[in-house]
Amino acid sequence: MSEPRAMDNPVLRGAVESLVGAAGGRLKSVVLYGSAARGDYQERTSDFNLALVLDRLDPATLEALSPAIAAWTRRGQPPPRLLSPEIIAEAGDVFPIEMLDIRASHVVLHGEDPFAALAVRRDHLRLQCERELREKLMRLREGYVECHASRGRLRRLLTDSYTTFTALFRGCLHLLGEAPPAHNAEVVAAFCARAGIDAAPFQQVDRLKRGEAVNGDLKPLFSRYYHALTEAVRRVDRFAPAGEGERQ
Repeated sequence: MSEPRAMDNPVLRGAVESLVGAAGGRLKSVVLYGSAARGDYQERTSDFNLALVLDRLDPATLEALSPAIAAWTRRGQPPPRLLSPEIIAEAGDVFPIEMLDIRASHVVLHGEDPFAALAVRRDHLRLQCERELREKLMRLREGYVECHASRGRLRRLLTDSYTTFTALFRGCLHLLGEAPPAHNAEVVAAFCARAGIDAAPFQQVDRLKRGEAVNGDLKPLFSRYYHALTEAVRRVDRFAPAGEGERQ
């Protein structure tokens, strides 16, 4: 989505006007990122993800932003990420996946581009990829304990986790020196091909995510999905930064 097209959207245009009115000159940038910026936005299931870059994040500034952000979240949108130039410069070592994802696909709706010069070390990226995959897989196990007996709840567990794991696969592709594709299904296919794991369970969960019918018991699908993710963690544990080869 280009900047002119984004600002043609009344929801985004209204949000930017409200935020600028609330923060004034303290607001350096409003940036759209995520699925809408990548061109993978689905009206029924996607959100508008915003990052606000302010020259300071003191309590007075946060209070000034509060009414505009409350109006934004009442529309069902996620709270914006609140950043400063210093946070962007210093957080690449602890949030490399998120920072790279924004840098790769973002649209500046107001102000300057705060991510143009962002640099991320690959060793930091590899560590976060493995840590996040292991943590999210642990949450998936815990969720299955609670919802395996309910088809509806199991379906939500699968579709909600799919979005999370796709975001992590984007980071893994960056780690391997590849530019992630725009669409989630393409990201999964590219990662599975590089990692040598079965993409079929992810393709079925993607169908669920898009609202397509999948007949029968979802437990066998969950089992295949879970085992593919377990193998993905093992493979990422052996990944090395591009150019260094795979760790043995």
